[in-house]
Amino acid sequence: LTRYLFLTKYQKKTLGQKELNYIQSHWVRIIDSFSAHPKHAILDADKLLDYALGKHGFEGSLGEKLKKCGARFSDLNGVWSAHKLRNHVAHELGDIDKFKAKSALAQFKKALNDLGANL
Repeated sequence: LTRYLFLTKYQKKTLGQKELNYIQSHWVRIIDSFSAHPKHAILDADKLLDYALGKHGFEGSLGEKLKKCGARFSDLNGVWSAHKLRNHVAHELGDIDKFKAKSALAQFKKALNDLGANL
């Protein structure tokens, strides 16, 4: 019963047109900035996923949101991996491996699409 109440509480939330437009336009900016600023692109993509989860009714840090809604994602491990790279980027100096960054962006995109973003 608790699982049912949990699922119904969050399953009814969907992204409205305003939120979809925001996510889609922001995603374009992230992709456009990737070549020149891969670190910023990773940070922004993580923030965008946090925004989308918030609009779906999840609360807390992004890590807490991922724990609460993991079943919504087609590749939860990939989402966690992308978020961990974001944490590394946020706290470490130096360059980022562009291959890892591209992979993380692909995971963020997949996660946003799992939430209905249509990217």
